[in-house]
Amino acid sequence: MGSSVRKTSAKIKKLLKDTIELNPSVDCKEVIPQVAVETLRSKKTKGYFGDKDFVVLAGGGFACFKRVKEVGLDTFLQDYNIQREELTVIEVQKIIEVILDRIEEENGEIDSILILSAFQSAMANMLLGKLTEPTEFLSIFCEIFISMIIREDANEALTSMFRDISTETFNKSIEEFSKRYVKENFMVLIENCSNGEIQIEELIKKLQDTLNKK
Repeated sequence: MGSSVRKTSAKIKKLLKDTIELNPSVDCKEVIPQVAVETLRSKKTKGYFGDKDFVVLAGGGFACFKRVKEVGLDTFLQDYNIQREELTVIEVQKIIEVILDRIEEENGEIDSILILSAFQSAMANMLLGKLTEPTEFLSIFCEIFISMIIREDANEALTSMFRDISTETFNKSIEEFSKRYVKENFMVLIENCSNGEIQIEELIKKLQDTLNKK
């Protein structure tokens, strides 16, 4: 069982207070992984990963890049009347909106702004980076999503304790943690899904189980 929002917030504040009292000169980069782990243990995080919007968007993005891998990026872009060399931020945003329209037509409206933002960022990273592997989409989606959850839950406590540290420094440390966490804890499961050993719904369940063990 995970901790409630209130208990998680209290744990994070206590962790930061105790750490700074023990070592007043501690670097925030050393503390953020500990704070992040507490956040990922929370009921709220597990609820996000079990949210129907996360399941739907993970599946929709995964299916999208399975098609990209099958037909090639150029053919995929032709479906949107776009050439590879014309792939700008604006064009990518248009593609993502069309994909989201299709997903919502099949599954109903997306309600979670946080999950939607993570999806849009992951899709933009993939398309602008000319990335085509479905596993890359799932890993990037999870990395961005975890980073957003950590910032949402821990940002206030971190900024109050480390007043002289820039937001950019916090974000970089959180993103480094998220990338490492996904690689160490999610990547094998994501590859199993990409190989067809498990379906997307089972992948999401296993990701939740992984969070429960942390």
